[in-house]
Amino acid sequence: KLITKYKTMKSYEANERRIEKEKKKTIETQNAYKAVTDWKNYVLTLKTIHLKSSSIVDWNKIKNIEKPVQPKNEYKNEDFAKNQLENFKPSFLDNLFGLTPKKINNLKELVNQAKVKDENENDAKFKKYLDTFKDWEKLQEISLGIEKNQIEFYKKALEHFSPFSKIGEVGNQININLENDYIDVDLTVNDIDVIPDYELKQTSTGKLSKTNMPKTRFNELYQQHICSCVLRVGREVFAHLPYEYSRINAIKKIVNCQNGNIEEKMILSVIFSKDNMQKINFEVNEPLENIILFNNNMSFHKINGFNAVNRMEFNK
Repeated sequence: KLITKYKTMKSYEANERRIEKEKKKTIETQNAYKAVTDWKNYVLTLKTIHLKSSSIVDWNKIKNIEKPVQPKNEYKNEDFAKNQLENFKPSFLDNLFGLTPKKINNLKELVNQAKVKDENENDAKFKKYLDTFKDWEKLQEISLGIEKNQIEFYKKALEHFSPFSKIGEVGNQININLENDYIDVDLTVNDIDVIPDYELKQTSTGKLSKTNMPKTRFNELYQQHICSCVLRVGREVFAHLPYEYSRINAIKKIVNCQNGNIEEKMILSVIFSKDNMQKINFEVNEPLENIILFNNNMSFHKINGFNAVNRMEFNK
């Protein structure tokens, strides 16, 4: 019996170890799958930034928005509480135990509380109305200025909608120069370290495999990222302003090996036309394929990456 019990115990322990091993393997497989999925999603995000651009602002529609109506004060809570007080009828037990005065006082207190509640709700509605009215008034002024092609209102439009307030996705800094016929934007792009220098894959056994990303793929991914960022800026410009042309310039900060100073070099300059931009299905092509549809200056080598270029000149 002792031998049988010993064998049973050993068998149980072996089974527990097997179950624990399988559980550990399952967790490792799941973690590997998540790591690969996250890596793929990040790489995809790097070259699809231009797909997140704002909807086109319809300035004519904005101009025709009716003036907000000031809300009337309402006293629903007070009316309800007063109704409860006025229609209160003491029960036999209320009269018997002298509870009537206390209940009436409670109802009166509820009326006072209801008044405060109505006052707070009316104040909140009026504050919301004032905010809405100010926003409407500001947009009316901007839309009128946009209609007259007044540059100062182009600036106000960008300030109001702030399409570049969170530029972390596309770069570190953005400088905008508004001309009569076109908008000129200098975008200081993200450094190359936003690109992962490794690739993650899941083996046939479910394990995580990490390898160095080939130099050519690394540089090409950075090129797609820069093109995507430039496209995003171009799309945002045309979404908010009635320009027919925009010049977007990608500028990269590079360390000069000779003097150690950080210098700004232009690595891409492209002139977008609104008409052609609106014809593109951005979901279909890679960012680079979209960029080359427009006049651009770009010098790129798969092994060495970007070279400095000159600002694209308008052909008048």
